[in-house]
Amino acid sequence: MQSTAIKKMELKQKIAQLPEKKLAEVESFLKRLLSKEIEPKKPINLKGIWENKGFENISDLDSELKSIRRELEESILKKRTEV
Repeated sequence: MQSTAIKKMELKQKIAQLPEKKLAEVESFLKRLLSKEIEPKKPINLKGIWENKGFENISDLDSELKSIRRELEESILKKRTEV
């Protein structure tokens, strides 16, 4: 079984070999295919995704996050100066 990338590359090569008169026909066909295939994606509700993961046990989540970000920033800057 061929990978999708290889198949797409082969299709591009075949399209490149078509005479100019056939390109409009191919474009029309592709538009028809795409209009039938593509369905709008439904939005996903992420409400409650972090519930019962332990974050509710952190009394001051904002300051905890700021502290972690500060530590990360210092670590990254330290690595940059070492190089």
